[in-house]
Amino acid sequence: MNKPLEFTLRAWLTALLLAASAAHAQQAAWLAPEGMPQGSAARAPLGSLWKLFVYADLAATGAQEPAYRCASAQRGSEDDYCCEPGDSVARDAALARSCGAYFAPQRLGLTAATWAERWRARGAPTWLHDLAQLQPATVVPVPELLRALAAVPPEARAAARRALLPIATREPSVLAALGSGPRLKTWSWRDAQGAPVGGAAGWLADGVPVWFGAPGSGSAALARHAGWLAQTWPAATAASPPADGPCVDVHFFNRYPLARVEKVGAGDAVPGPLSGRHRLTFANGQRLVITAQPALLLRRDGAGWAIDARLTLDDYVARVIDREGDAREPAAAQALAVAARSYVLQQAREDAACRRIGDDSRTQRVSPNPPTAAARRAAAHTQDLVLDAPVRYHQSQPAPGVLAWQQAVAQSRAGRDFTQILAHTWPAARLVGMDGLLAADCTALPAATAWLAERQHRWRERLRREPGYEPLVPMPRICQLALGLPHADSRRGLIRVRDWHSPEGRIGLVHEYLHLAFAHHPSGQDEAYIEALARELAP
Repeated sequence: MNKPLEFTLRAWLTALLLAASAAHAQQAAWLAPEGMPQGSAARAPLGSLWKLFVYADLAATGAQEPAYRCASAQRGSEDDYCCEPGDSVARDAALARSCGAYFAPQRLGLTAATWAERWRARGAPTWLHDLAQLQPATVVPVPELLRALAAVPPEARAAARRALLPIATREPSVLAALGSGPRLKTWSWRDAQGAPVGGAAGWLADGVPVWFGAPGSGSAALARHAGWLAQTWPAATAASPPADGPCVDVHFFNRYPLARVEKVGAGDAVPGPLSGRHRLTFANGQRLVITAQPALLLRRDGAGWAIDARLTLDDYVARVIDREGDAREPAAAQALAVAARSYVLQQAREDAACRRIGDDSRTQRVSPNPPTAAARRAAAHTQDLVLDAPVRYHQSQPAPGVLAWQQAVAQSRAGRDFTQILAHTWPAARLVGMDGLLAADCTALPAATAWLAERQHRWRERLRREPGYEPLVPMPRICQLALGLPHADSRRGLIRVRDWHSPEGRIGLVHEYLHLAFAHHPSGQDEAYIEALARELAP
């Protein structure tokens, strides 16, 4: 397959999409200017995209390969994109930096037979079965390249999307145009005449594989044509929020007790899931009609009623936009989406399953109705993006570190994009991926970890009498919390606390430990039970 390109890439620009059905992947649409090569006529070099397939295989098989260490004496040419001499790079950073030395098959111990067997089972095109084809000069049909991307298993695709997010944030103009939903690995090589060509490939927010090519290096081509791509890929920003991502438990109308809940046309509602239109009567006599779809739950609360919901993070963010802003102002709504996502991650308590927050003017107000399509687009456009700075916002009063909605609208109408609106309020902050921020900002507290490990051994007999208790092996990492409330992060196996030396601080540490230790039992969701047990154990 290593042969010259069969046509000159420098004369054209094209973007191709492949849609994957539940059973298999098939070509759905070619989006290309008139006169462009279609179907099997489109061929392109892999460039650095071969690294994406090695990454996907490592993620899919659960490999635990060693980090790559750059030689300490002198930087080698193979380390140009990897790390400084003497430093090392791990898998996700290696993909974002395009570190070829990291993904070298020989370093990873990949064998041709095993590689072929795995990709054949995944339904990949035949060229990907051949480990020797993982070369930047390998020329492949673009439709088959899209099929290869569609063959990446879902868990590996999710891991690759997380690893590729830093690429989306490197160039503000690209981020403003495309948003953070598309996760793309750039590629660069040469056409048959030796001229530079490049582009990017990856997945849109809804998992649709995409490939893009143009004259020039991959990064330059992406920056030059980001606006055109945004017009070509509009459906990507309307994707439904991922169902398997972070979630938020919301207590609606936190400061307004409900006296009565009626299903419109059907009388009083009963405890349990709510579906359809409902009329709410508050204790103060005010009334509100809502569309309970999906996931709203009605329960008794003393003499009255309460409504809760478990929402995906982006569903929650979209509902905040509808309640606190106006999604018809796209750039302002996108800025508010980043602020709302940052706020809930900083301020909401994270239990074993989800973060918890009230629908409250003192925190964030949340619409009980399904998000509008425009609000969903604003949330999807900024998917996973947060600010690495304390976040607050206000309807009308700007201040340092406080986003004012009315000012954001004025800036939006003046032509500023969401990155510029955010930079105006937080000039020293960075836009980062929430997973990277939460994983990287762990200032370890080893003494607290040792204290907790000793206490776990001491509590062993006492806790074995509690249904659902599971000793934590290994112990969770304990990290210094700079802002927000103490919380346990079950997905990453860590606990964040402000203080653990004072009596109350140790109670808080034990409280979060117990959320993890009872993560697979209903007791882990019972705040009163967890708090009482923490106060018993902490001294």
